[in-house]
Amino acid sequence: MRFLVRMIAPVLIAALSVSALAAVPNAHNLPIRVGERGVAVANPLVPQPPNRSCVVPLFTHTLFEPHGNPTAMSALPDSFRYTPPANCHGPWSKVVLDANFAVTAGRQYDRTASIWLDGVNLFFGTTAEPSAHRAPHWHIERDLTRYASLFRHSGQGQVVLNNWVDHVYTGVISGSAKLIFYPAIKGADMPTPADRVYGLDSDPLGAPVNVQTSHDALSRSFHFPRNIERAYLDVIAQSQATDEQWYMCIDNADLQPTREFSLGPPASGDPLEQCGNGNFREVEVSIDGQPAGRAPVYPWTYTGGVDPYLWRPTPDIQTLNFVPYRIDLTPFAALLDNGKSHTIAVRVIGAHHFFSLAANLLVYLDHGRKVLTGRLVQNTLAANRARLAPRVQRQWKPVPHGEIDGHVNTIQQGDYVIAGDLNTSSGLVRTRVQQQSAFSNRQLFLHPDAITYHQIIDMNIHVTDTVTTSHAGKISTQVRSLTYPQRVDVTKLMHPSGSFTATIGMQQGYVKRLNNTRNGHTVFWSKLHDAIASHDTAVFNAAGTGITGSRDQHGHQSYRFSDSLGSCYARRIQNRRGAVSAITSGNSCPNGINHLNWRSRPNAM
Repeated sequence: MRFLVRMIAPVLIAALSVSALAAVPNAHNLPIRVGERGVAVANPLVPQPPNRSCVVPLFTHTLFEPHGNPTAMSALPDSFRYTPPANCHGPWSKVVLDANFAVTAGRQYDRTASIWLDGVNLFFGTTAEPSAHRAPHWHIERDLTRYASLFRHSGQGQVVLNNWVDHVYTGVISGSAKLIFYPAIKGADMPTPADRVYGLDSDPLGAPVNVQTSHDALSRSFHFPRNIERAYLDVIAQSQATDEQWYMCIDNADLQPTREFSLGPPASGDPLEQCGNGNFREVEVSIDGQPAGRAPVYPWTYTGGVDPYLWRPTPDIQTLNFVPYRIDLTPFAALLDNGKSHTIAVRVIGAHHFFSLAANLLVYLDHGRKVLTGRLVQNTLAANRARLAPRVQRQWKPVPHGEIDGHVNTIQQGDYVIAGDLNTSSGLVRTRVQQQSAFSNRQLFLHPDAITYHQIIDMNIHVTDTVTTSHAGKISTQVRSLTYPQRVDVTKLMHPSGSFTATIGMQQGYVKRLNNTRNGHTVFWSKLHDAIASHDTAVFNAAGTGITGSRDQHGHQSYRFSDSLGSCYARRIQNRRGAVSAITSGNSCPNGINHLNWRSRPNAM
């Protein structure tokens, strides 16, 4: 689900009292002014139904001060108690998580934040970095309508935000969060919430689970109801430590030739560090040890990543609010319905210290039958797992100054089909899940003279998931196409003192297309194109551990969305020298005006 981040006028908005009724604003985004230096993004808000809402606070003005152990990278969570809204019991046309965060001026790293309820992840993202004169605040929303069954009963939750404050790192992070419920609208076509939502974490309250290598996994065993007819897994894999900029890593055999191109000490976790173990990362899901699905890893760059000046005031795509990847596990429904215990596990192929994982399982039940039977018909992912390994291609040539030029390309292509039959109360249903994927990471290294090192990384990930459902002579197809393009261009000029100047350009995108058909006729489509580009020239100290100066910072974000419900949204934000320099909205939309149907889901998977 693509959640959004929006600017807010106050530092924090106080949560309303439990079950308070709130009027619904018509705006699709809060205004951002030219000159803004806080946080400014082009993303729309979650579209809201045209009726009044009920609001339940989760936590209010919580200060995330030093607790836990920074060396162990753990923190003590802040807990909260959830009670369903008294004035609107459901059903709901939409449920939205609404949260605000802020950090005081000073010095502080970007931190990871997550919100959980009864072990289910509601939000996962990172925080904005402050400066001596910059105290950013930001707003996030997440459409949780399909999780609505979770909110029908009281529960215990917690927010986990690793932040430590001392005489050097002085920025204090604070936050508030609430759930907004919109009562069902009579006659409206609304999404069907899952009957059950399970968190994969064994912690009853929930917390991110760290996996250090590709052999480690987030896993949990369940005894399910025996009438599951559909199942989906929402997965988030956040890169950390050496893996933080995993797309910049390189095969171990190429570490030595590329050492001088690095902007930081080898394997240190500093900007553009040199790290090994290759640059292919992918999520694999298994059920009882059998491969059940794969998902790409989005190359998030946090507000302290590579060069903090690149992300002021516009952070990289999804940085403050990660989008989970939804994997359809419906072909395995008959297996899950057999009355036995089943273990669902998530691992990251290529993980190399380390990834933090969160995963939620959504199941839909057949309310006309207590026990369903069927079989797994086909699973080529299990049969052909080995051929999905990436290939590395390299070529090096010497240059006159004693170093070398060359390139290292990592290429991977894959496809699989998983199909299953299920005897339901409405007859036999066959679900066929097909995925086609292509990964490429092409790294070019040029050393034109004794003091210049030029590195270009072009990465592109493309995945198409096609789910075909056959039932009673009717065929429904859902096609989701995702493309993650990325380009990193760095020119490093060495100085006699050992310090160096790096001119850095980064471009990134998130492109999503959905197309649903029934018996060959399109019943829904949507298109999303989110792109960002940022540029900076930074001076690094001789150790490569700090930036001592910055100039010529500029960039832009462009967000466009449209769908068959009549929605059209377009916004572009341009930045220069750390401030918003121009804003345009509504380009290519009818009458130049942004419009979002409340049933649209521009920020959701």
